[in-house]
Amino acid sequence: MRVLFAHGFEGSPHGSKPSYMKEALGWEVTAPKMSELGWSIANQTEVLTRLIDENEFDIVIGSSMGGLAAANASSMRPDEDFVLILMAPAFGLAENWEGMEDTGRNAWKTTGERRYTGFELDIMLPWEFMEAAEKMSWPIPLHPTAIMHGKNDEVVPISFSRKVEKECSNVTLHEFDDTHRLKDSMRFISEISDSLRAGKERKTSDEETESDKVLEDVMDEFDVSEHEGITVSGTGEESFSVEEGDTADSEIEQLEAEMKNLEAKMAQKKEALEISREEARLEKKIREEEERLADKEAEKERAGKEVEEAIKKAEEQVIVAKAEVDEALKKAERERSEAEEARLIADIEEEEAREAKADADAAQRKLDEAMKKAEDMGKNAEKITEDLEKDKREDEILERVGSRVDQIDWSRIGKAGEEVHDDLTMINGIDEFIQRKLNVLGIKTYEQISKMDSEISKTVNDALEFLPERVTEMEWTQQAITMLDLQDVDVRSSVDEDEAVVADLSASKINWSQIGEAGDRKSDRMTEIKGVDADIEKKLKILGIRTFDQISKMDKETAEAVNGALGFAPGRVTKMMWAQQAKSLLEE
Repeated sequence: MRVLFAHGFEGSPHGSKPSYMKEALGWEVTAPKMSELGWSIANQTEVLTRLIDENEFDIVIGSSMGGLAAANASSMRPDEDFVLILMAPAFGLAENWEGMEDTGRNAWKTTGERRYTGFELDIMLPWEFMEAAEKMSWPIPLHPTAIMHGKNDEVVPISFSRKVEKECSNVTLHEFDDTHRLKDSMRFISEISDSLRAGKERKTSDEETESDKVLEDVMDEFDVSEHEGITVSGTGEESFSVEEGDTADSEIEQLEAEMKNLEAKMAQKKEALEISREEARLEKKIREEEERLADKEAEKERAGKEVEEAIKKAEEQVIVAKAEVDEALKKAERERSEAEEARLIADIEEEEAREAKADADAAQRKLDEAMKKAEDMGKNAEKITEDLEKDKREDEILERVGSRVDQIDWSRIGKAGEEVHDDLTMINGIDEFIQRKLNVLGIKTYEQISKMDSEISKTVNDALEFLPERVTEMEWTQQAITMLDLQDVDVRSSVDEDEAVVADLSASKINWSQIGEAGDRKSDRMTEIKGVDADIEKKLKILGIRTFDQISKMDKETAEAVNGALGFAPGRVTKMMWAQQAKSLLEE
């Protein structure tokens, strides 16, 4: 058995199918490399047609894309004598090729190539591959053909082979419970091959028998009994012989005429036979077309009935849906009315609630106002009581202090006139109330305080109800002497130069390593030191002295440098005891 085998796209000439045919069936198999001329279906079909033109084969077998190539070769070589077996042929290649959605197809066409990665292949396919597939995906086999196709084919749908069988009368489809590889179905190849070849031989024999019958019919029309002694040799030929004794020329001429007539009738019979065959084929095609149209009409009728039923069902559903919609609308209207009524009730209740809340808020405000008023009255009463008690206590203290006037030796410090009055709070340690106590005691001036010796200081200390030695420790006498010395000095006009200039000329004399730089430290309120007003505070800041800590560290020399920088009379800073005051403020 001479076999031409065409393997699939990823197959090989040495695959399982050709090996089975050689080894198990003993066939003489020619299996070319199908990609020899290229990867397209046109290239692979040409591989087969070249071999068919050069050799004689009993069977042409193709698998997958090789099956499509074999079908194309059959359509191109109708006069060659072979049968065709197509194993899972790749009919519909163009539409079944992977990634043939519009995006992938357009990209392939634009770039001119597309990568194919399979089980073993990794190649670039040119756009010509798809162009050939579009032209050669549905060939019509012109030889006796058997298709083997697995029902579970995952590569080529079996519906494609069913379509070919339906459209081609010379094609028989064999369906198997198998996959694309048809591994479990190869054992049927021999049986299918025998069936194909037997069918071909029967067809040839039938055609020869029909030709012989036509010839007999023609011969019957030529009645040889009327021409005894004549023997015709070579039916349909012009040569003949006449037996001895028959010499009439007229009979020979008649015989020749009848022979010509016989030849004409035989030609007519042959022509009629060919016409009848063609008519038979046409009738078969017509019957098939009529059956197809009938099936199509029946399908159309079924579809029409289904459409009618669907329309009827849809109309019924529309009626039901409309009824449901009407009911839903009515229900929605009822619910809307109920909701509107509920909303009105809610609005009324909300308005009533707002009014009630407003009344409650108003009542609460009145209550709060009353409570606040009562609280304020209570606080005022407490404050008045506290003030009264304080005034009472102070009056009692002042009364006690005033009762000690006679304990003072007025002959030594002198008495102040009614209108003479110094601001004793300038002395460190004397506040407003202490000044009142001193005034009640009869001490109103710096001069009186400056004349107090230790004995009088003790008497004043006791009269003021201080802790022992406070007046002496605070050096009131010394401070009073200083204040007297400064009474004639105008602090505000003591500096004629610009403040910044004063700072520049005097800052270098200050011992900064001793008192330290203020840096980023927060400034203290320097006016809390007796003898420092806002102008002096400003000048101190220009110098760089902004904290109590700096002033508390000044010794006599540094104090004198600051004194000079501020333009004070000599000794003022020391006499005013700024350092001691700053220490006291730091300790508070």
